[in-house]
Formats: sequence, structure tokens, C-alpha cells
Amino acid sequence: MKHDALRQPRRIFIKGLNWVGDAIISTPALARLRAAHPDAVITLMARPWVAAVYEHNPHIDELWVHDDSASAASFAKAVRMVRRGRFDVGIALPNSIRSGLLLWLGGVRWRIGFGDGARASLLNVRIARDSKLARLHQVYSYLRLVEGLCPPVKEPARQVLVPGELEREEVRLLLRRLGLDRGQELVGLAPGSINSDAKRWPAERFAALADRLARERRCEILLLGGAPEKAVLDRVAAAAATPVHNLGGALGLGGAIALAERLSALICNDSGAMHIGAALGIPTIAIFGPTEWETTYPFSSHAKIVRREGIECAPCMLRDCPIDHRCMTAIEVDEVIATMNDLFTEMHKEKAGAK
Repeated sequence: MKHDALRQPRRIFIKGLNWVGDAIISTPALARLRAAHPDAVITLMARPWVAAVYEHNPHIDELWVHDDSASAASFAKAVRMVRRGRFDVGIALPNSIRSGLLLWLGGVRWRIGFGDGARASLLNVRIARDSKLARLHQVYSYLRLVEGLCPPVKEPARQVLVPGELEREEVRLLLRRLGLDRGQELVGLAPGSINSDAKRWPAERFAALADRLARERRCEILLLGGAPEKAVLDRVAAAAATPVHNLGGALGLGGAIALAERLSALICNDSGAMHIGAALGIPTIAIFGPTEWETTYPFSSHAKIVRREGIECAPCMLRDCPIDHRCMTAIEVDEVIATMNDLFTEMHKEKAGAK
């Protein structure tokens, strides 16, 4: 990567990721790219349902919100947008043929991405994966993609997620309307997951957890999730003995980010909510079962995971469990409460040591 356009790019195009968690995980790479090229114009294209992750990111100059997957016409429009941008460098964050084709048809001079699979011929700067990278958190995969554009640094990678001021005001008004603006401890429970039922700890366990937390911590419980997850939030609310605030579908992604900022703690499945909590530094407890935790755990020193060792079929990565969901049903409420208490103790010690 010795060409001048790679050493000193003027216009950089980034094809953003398509899931909330993945988009958040990619933000350390954006920060690294901006630090290395403060004068470059960095443009990122994101699909509408993840745009709020990138909307207030200080490390990009232009955000293009466009769904290039909606139809052939929408993809053609995306190609025209990229062509008009006259980018000298493009980075395909998604490992897909579509993202490579977008850079190629868009006339981007230097097209960077992981070079495995059928799209290799569409890229002319192909990044190789190795076995070490495959064992690391996915944050480091996206950092690898920009490595050749950036000098080595010693600073640790940090996720960047910035709530918008309009969304903060929306949340302030919502909490006021619910009577939750008087300094109460707010604990969020996110029992859903958009793309997999198998990731979900049973709704009845979340309900029992809500009862324990309300009784032992005297906190207010907020059930969090988007419209597609509302059914499972309704089940939790119906099963809980304690009154809970069911906010299923009440906020868009930007509002959910702003609300997470107000929480004392977040307990969730392996989901976008988990990555939101981690990126904001909110004490986060994530419950893992069928998914690969070593590369997708919440990337934060203020987070812990709960998983059951010794389940022979986990992680299976299936979206629906074909047997008895044992990797999740084996996890008890007591374990989640104990993990949360351990996290608070560690954070208290860390804070005391910093004084």
C-alpha cells in the first residue's frame, strides 16, 4: 500500500455495516482512520435501520442514509452516488459481494476489504485473515481493514456512540411523562433479539429477574426493545409481579441510544442493545447461549457475560433451537444477579482506586 492515494487519501468512502451491533463494533476503526487522516473527507453509507449509530459520530464528515438492498434500482442509485463522490479510497466493511461490487461499479480507485470469497476480484487491496485474528473480538477485524491506511498506535481501541440532542430531549420528556425523572435508579432489561429466537433467555426468567431487582434494589424496571421485539416484552410484563415500564416500540434506535445513556445498568441477551450499553460504558450484563461469545462479547470494561459452561451443543449459531434450549434454560436468575453484583463491586473498587 505505497501509492500516494493510500498514504494520503483525500476522499474516503466507507460502506457501513447492516446490523446495529456490527455497526457499533466498527466505530474504533472509524476513529483510527480519522486520527490518521484529519484532513480527508470521510463519507459513510448506512442503511436506515442502523443510521443512528453513525449519525452523530465525530469521525465521519458525511452520512449517506440509503438502502442499497431494497431493489435493483436502489443499488443502481447507490452506485451513482458513489460515482459522483469520486473517491480515491473505499472500504467495504461488510464481507459481501454487494459491498465489493458497489466500490467497483462506483469507480473507487483503491478498493479495500477482506479478500476471501467470490468478491476478491472486485477488490484491489485485499486484506488477509489469519487464525489469530479469527480468535479476537470483531473490533480487531475492522481495525485490520484500515491498518494499511493508519500508522501503528498504542492507544486501546474504544467504541464511539454519541446520542443526539433531539433524542436526549425525547427521552427526557418520556421519562418525565412516566414519572421517572426524580433520580430513581433505572435498570433496563432487553429480553429480545431481532435475528434469532435462540438468543433469548426465557421471558419468564426476565420477569423473575425484574421482580428480584425491584425488590432488592428498589429500582424502576424499563423493558427495552424495538417494535419487532414487542411481543416478548409483553410476555415479560405480563409475567412480572412488579409493575414494569414496557417501552417496546416506543423509541427509534436514536431514542434507544439516548435512553440507554440514562440507565444505571442494562441486562440483555446477545443483541444490539448489548453493544449499545457497552459502547456507552453502561454497566452491562449479557446472557449468552447459542452464539460465539469470544469474538462478540460486549467490548467494555464495565460489562460481563453470563453463560453456562459444559453445554455440548453450544455455541451452535442456530437461530432456532431444535431441541430443548438448554444453553439458556440452564442459566438461573441467581447467576445473573450475582454477576451484576460482582460487576458493581469491581467498578466501585476501580473508582476508589482512581481517587
